[in-house]
Amino acid sequence: MVFRPRHSGWAAGCYENARMPARIVDAAAILFSVLLVTWEIRHYVTGGEIYKPLRGDLEIMLFANAGLAMTIGLEHVRVRTRNVIHNVGALIVGALTFLAVLADLIGAPDLQFGAAPLGGGVFFNLILLGYGLPALLAIILAMIARATRPMPYRALAAATSVVLALFYLTLEVRRLFHGPEMSGPTSDAEQYAYSTVWLAFGIVLLAVGFVLRSQPARFLALGVIALTIAKVFLFDTANIAGIYRALSVTGLGVVLLGVGWLYQRVLYPHAAAPADGT
Repeated sequence: MVFRPRHSGWAAGCYENARMPARIVDAAAILFSVLLVTWEIRHYVTGGEIYKPLRGDLEIMLFANAGLAMTIGLEHVRVRTRNVIHNVGALIVGALTFLAVLADLIGAPDLQFGAAPLGGGVFFNLILLGYGLPALLAIILAMIARATRPMPYRALAAATSVVLALFYLTLEVRRLFHGPEMSGPTSDAEQYAYSTVWLAFGIVLLAVGFVLRSQPARFLALGVIALTIAKVFLFDTANIAGIYRALSVTGLGVVLLGVGWLYQRVLYPHAAAPADGT
């Protein structure tokens, strides 16, 4: 005969009611922390006039970095506390940040190729703040969540990092060719540089995927290489003339042969070996 307390459900309800004030305080702490960071950024960008309209590039970039940093912090806290409020807070802050990155950084051509002079130096500039640093923070988030979040969450963080890194490399190449003002015609050398940098980035990402045994990283690397293939065959061959066209196609072919060999010898070595007796 199994003894069951008659008031176990009532006791559990009392326990949950006792924890409710603590959860309210946790939620308020997250909310006010987000508001503090948001208004501090507003105060810094607007010089104290926090009710001015959105000030554009710098403010958007700071919001993106702050949101990713807060998401990383909440992921650390929730793993230690096992608190449902910290878990939900990390998801909400992360979702809002990813939406802001998609809408304001990736989906804003004026922010990327506008005619306004770009502040900073050749490498330490708004491109690094708006794309390079968020790419680093997004991949840190993906690595932290590797053992604690489901695959779609990690894949979204990794894909966001790769897209931001691709934007960073592209805009940095444009900065090197055009100087602080990013507008202007694109030369054959610049187009070739884009293809080369994209392809090199895809190779590095593929190597990282093999070293970490990460399937999402390998898939993202193949996506970058496929994007480069499309650019070379659909754009470069039609718009680039002379030595740059030949170098673009030849270099791509050599790299694709290397990628095929790598997959056969490293990822599927048994499939590449001939069967006995043949």
